[in-house]
Amino acid sequence: MNKFYSILIGENPEYTKTFQPASKRKIVLYATCLLVPVILWFINTYLLVRHVLEGSLLTAILAAFIAGLIIFLIERAILMSNGSKSIFWFRIVFGFIIASLGSISMDEVIFKHDIDNQVEIYRQAEIDNAASRAQKDFSTQIANQETNVIIKRNEWNQALADAIGEADGTSGSRQKQVGRIALLKLDVAAKMEAAYDVESKKLELMVNNLDIAKTNAKIQAGSVFNGNALLIRIRAMFDLIANDSIMLVVYILFTLFFFGLEFLVVLIKIGTKNSIDEDLEKARELLLRAKTKNAIERSELFIQPEHYVHSVQSANDLVKRNVSSIF
Repeated sequence: MNKFYSILIGENPEYTKTFQPASKRKIVLYATCLLVPVILWFINTYLLVRHVLEGSLLTAILAAFIAGLIIFLIERAILMSNGSKSIFWFRIVFGFIIASLGSISMDEVIFKHDIDNQVEIYRQAEIDNAASRAQKDFSTQIANQETNVIIKRNEWNQALADAIGEADGTSGSRQKQVGRIALLKLDVAAKMEAAYDVESKKLELMVNNLDIAKTNAKIQAGSVFNGNALLIRIRAMFDLIANDSIMLVVYILFTLFFFGLEFLVVLIKIGTKNSIDEDLEKARELLLRAKTKNAIERSELFIQPEHYVHSVQSANDLVKRNVSSIF
């Protein structure tokens, strides 16, 4: 197993097999912590794509494999990295980002049904808004047509009242008979009634068109709205926790738990002390650097001896004086 764990964290098994027991235990610790976020991301990505976003089985497996591989490479790079303070803080910030994304995506899987309910509210609101927009488009026309219908009805009622008054002698010529004038007024009332019927049918047609437009707008809004969109579901999750204190507490607990699992590699890398073999490796590296520096300094004695050897410096000064005396 030491060979497997060594390969997993990027170490040479032939090199690590001579390590002390404490160093081998640290290799096991690193490898175990490395596998936790990788497995978590694999399972989480599969569930997210397959059951939340409703992707195909092949797509879910492929996405889970790619996500797990990427997280494996990133987490292993965090384990293997050593350097300045900028690298140290970059490692923390990058690990924090990975952990945050992982915890959010896992929350999407855990709270799927609660989020579905909130997304359904969004869908219904979008449908209602589409119906309201259709209503607004027809409202002015319908209002104008209703005014026309009222005017035509009043004109018809007035014409009918004039004809009745002419026939019973209460108005007009004051002759109680259905004469030529009464018949003429009845004919005018009939024309007014026909005009009123035309305008009423126009209004009825507009109302029917409005109902059809609202129905079509609702159908289109419902078909266009995608409840499986990731950003919509994330928004739904945060709306839920913003309006429900109990869910907020549960969400925080789950998020902290998964965040701890995702951030495990960075915490172990920062919090564990160097093993004896790591100290020896650093000592050998420092020694090699010192030897290299000394070798470079000694090589300069042969490349530029006039700067370091006193006898060569004296000889150069003597040559310079002799040359100047000749001229």
